[in-house]
Amino acid sequence: MEKTYWLGRKRASLKLAQNAAGAEARLVHYDLAGRYSLKTMSAEALAIDLAGSPPADLRQANELPRQ
Repeated sequence: MEKTYWLGRKRASLKLAQNAAGAEARLVHYDLAGRYSLKTMSAEALAIDLAGSPPADLRQANELPRQ
C-alpha cells in the first residue's frame, strides 16, 4: 500500500514538473519526485525485510531463556 502511494506521488510530481512554467518550479517538482522515489524504495525494502523475517512468536520460541 505504501509503495503504491509513493509511486503515485512520484508520477504526479513528474507530471507537474513537465507542466511547470518556470525552471525553479520544475526543479522543485523533480526534487520531490526523487524524494518520493527514495520513499518508494524504502517502503519496498521494508516489505521485503518483513516478508523474510519470521513472526514475533516464532522468534521468541527460538530464543534461549535467560538465567
